[in-house]
Amino acid sequence: MHPNPAKHPLASAHFTLEPLTEGVYACIHRPGGAAFSNAGIVDLGDRTLVVDAFQTRAAASDLRQAAEALFERPVDTVVLTHGHNDHWTGACAFAADTRLLASPAAQKACLEWAPLILEDFQDAALWEGMLHETEQRLQAEADPRVQADLEHSISFFRYVLAEREGFQPRTPEQTFENTLSLQGSVRAVELRSLGRGHSEEDTAILLPEAGIAFIGDIGFFDSQPYLGAGDLDLLRRQIQYFMEADFRILVPGHGPVGGKAELAAQLQYIDFLEDRIRRIVETGGSLEEALQIPLPAPFDGWLVGGMDRFAANVQSLFKHCGGVVPEAE
Repeated sequence: MHPNPAKHPLASAHFTLEPLTEGVYACIHRPGGAAFSNAGIVDLGDRTLVVDAFQTRAAASDLRQAAEALFERPVDTVVLTHGHNDHWTGACAFAADTRLLASPAAQKACLEWAPLILEDFQDAALWEGMLHETEQRLQAEADPRVQADLEHSISFFRYVLAEREGFQPRTPEQTFENTLSLQGSVRAVELRSLGRGHSEEDTAILLPEAGIAFIGDIGFFDSQPYLGAGDLDLLRRQIQYFMEADFRILVPGHGPVGGKAELAAQLQYIDFLEDRIRRIVETGGSLEEALQIPLPAPFDGWLVGGMDRFAANVQSLFKHCGGVVPEAE
């Protein structure tokens, strides 16, 4: 079925809808919006597949509306790339009969986090306090890298406060092992588990004939990757898989649509930071010394995640290189 131009929802406050080929769209987080990650919409011909569900109901509601308007039918399946909550807590915006599908490890992570997320959402004072404190910090902050992170947090806190009433997290009801082919009347997609890397288990959604891959948080393009979870060496293997595979168009979990050049730049960021931190560890340096490493261009302009993201990455790599991280008091 072809999209109905009169119903084509090109505008959302939360994401941009970018056509990749006929019937395939990347949904890219819009700064200031409530998506906080990327998603995708794929027309299989007789049913609609959505990749990831954003972090908030507000953004996921627009995602559902876009998918339904594009192909004039309900969304059949939402598949999650992994279990980090910025990619699935919006799933509650989809219809109850829309299948929510993930790898076993991603399902396990969602089930573990769901009651904790719900408990936090019920505490309005918690979010109001964090919002007030962060707004005060932003007023006094001059570093644009820190400002970027504070502004992101403020936006998220405000959306949580607006959505907390009646919020009920939805977790994956079905799982798949290793690979799963979803065959529609006009195209097939392959769900492929790439195992532990960025998270406990990362799934890519592959369209080989179109040369398109939705790679979740294996990809952070033009933004700092988050290295505080998973396994760095296995993440490199995941990245190398896509560097060698025949996919021209890569949709990352964060940042703009790109390709192998953007993935190579991400790997260069990881290699640079690990090399500098390893030198510090091998000469008996401290974590505080590692936190002072200056990032060269273009990495110094990758402000998504701000300095908190940078600090988390440094700490993770410091441990990876054999350094001892002081316990928090």
